Amino acid sequence: MKKTEYLVVGQGLAGTMLAFEMLERGMDFRIVASRSKSKASVVAAGMINPLVYKRLTKSWLADELLPEMEAKYRELERILGESFYFSKKILKPLSDQETTLWKEKSALPGFDKYIEDIVIESPVPGIKTAPAYGVVNGAGYLNLSDFLNHAESFFIERKLLLEEEFRFGSSAVFEAGEFQAEKVVFCEGYHLHQNPLFDFVKMNPAKGEVLLIHAPGLSEEFILNKKVFVLPVGNQRFKVGSTYEWENLSEQPTQKGKESILERLDELIKVEYTIENHWAGIRPTISDRRPVLGQHPEHDNIFVFNGLGTKGVMLAPRFAREMCDFLTGTNLELLKEIDIKRFYK
Repeated sequence: MKKTEYLVVGQGLAGTMLAFEMLERGMDFRIVASRSKSKASVVAAGMINPLVYKRLTKSWLADELLPEMEAKYRELERILGESFYFSKKILKPLSDQETTLWKEKSALPGFDKYIEDIVIESPVPGIKTAPAYGVVNGAGYLNLSDFLNHAESFFIERKLLLEEEFRFGSSAVFEAGEFQAEKVVFCEGYHLHQNPLFDFVKMNPAKGEVLLIHAPGLSEEFILNKKVFVLPVGNQRFKVGSTYEWENLSEQPTQKGKESILERLDELIKVEYTIENHWAGIRPTISDRRPVLGQHPEHDNIFVFNGLGTKGVMLAPRFAREMCDFLTGTNLELLKEIDIKRFYK
């Protein structure tokens, strides 16, 4: 058996970002990624949005997360030799009531860098008329499938990724393929809710469905957002979503999900389109909608870095760094909102 210090279980967004951080620090690890387990990250839109529209507040830690996020993804683009991080403004049609709220918030300190403008006429054709339109800065998306595929090739070339099933065995030694480790970090996405070691973590996995449409008459200048997002991904193709389903957690797309997305899409745009693809995935949502990081309460060699959820692209760089600080003993004080201790009995 070959030895390594850490096994990182899962190569979705969490496992991949943690692995890059570990590599940068010279830590000894191998990623374990079974082909039989799906990654919600691959089908996710990867959207970045600094605002929460319900009450028009800033996304959690947005001011801190966004600069670090952009710097990290730009660095990884250089390392992987590929472009997958794209800045793009959001255009949001507003009701009269929303317009009043947006004008009030745009005058507050700190909001001006995100609410770029509120306009009466739509700056692009193809969308239905609204009383006003909000333009959101600091937004964009990460092409997650491209990023994860290139990262997978990167780690395989360096013999750091094992396409194996993780074997539990005893809690003292862990095995995958020909490797054995004394420490393990679980980055399993929604599969964590099936992990007996972490059955005390309150998860609330949510199925989401996304369509790919071809809409030649629709502008690619903005991400559109009004009850549904319309994310331009090039060549007049747009990812459109999403849905939330907590009961049926199969990873198969449904007619119900498709109809729900199309109903909302048709309220937003007024151009012809064709549907080219339809995906479904399970979001690894934690009950309080915050990531979960830290050490198992009974086994000091077992760790978790999971639950990045819908804001995962924004959260992953910062908390991969904090997870490595924790693993190396650089900083053992995790934020209370993300610390697994909040679920200790």
